[in-house]
Amino acid sequence: MSFYSLRPKRSCDENVIQLVTKDGEPVGSKPAGPGSDGGRDWSQIRKSKPADHLLPATVEWLKSLPVLVRPTALEIQYPRIANLLAAQWKNASACRAYFDDLLTDRRGNRRGFPADVRRALITLREYYHRKQPMELSLLD
Repeated sequence: MSFYSLRPKRSCDENVIQLVTKDGEPVGSKPAGPGSDGGRDWSQIRKSKPADHLLPATVEWLKSLPVLVRPTALEIQYPRIANLLAAQWKNASACRAYFDDLLTDRRGNRRGFPADVRRALITLREYYHRKQPMELSLLD
């Protein structure tokens, strides 16, 4: 029997999903409600992890920045944050909001970034605010 020939068939009890072959022959059943996983914690398995390395688009974005504002410490220590900044760079409102989130402790219990990363973020934010035309931020 091929894996691809299986199709789900719902029974009258919506908490049970039964796999059947093309001929309608039952293969097995599995409860679909809470607790049906045998107590296994799926929360860490289901979450997608952000890329912890620089993506090609981020490398291109970094190359496009003037050397004096390139966030070298950020790209080395926090590549996932560099990836997010690169992705939001052209969306003024999203990028400004992300800079604010990175540099403002709204919860009161964050340790913050190391000094070199914080300086790199502040320099990059200042560059962004100087270079980003105000009319683009009004369109977002």
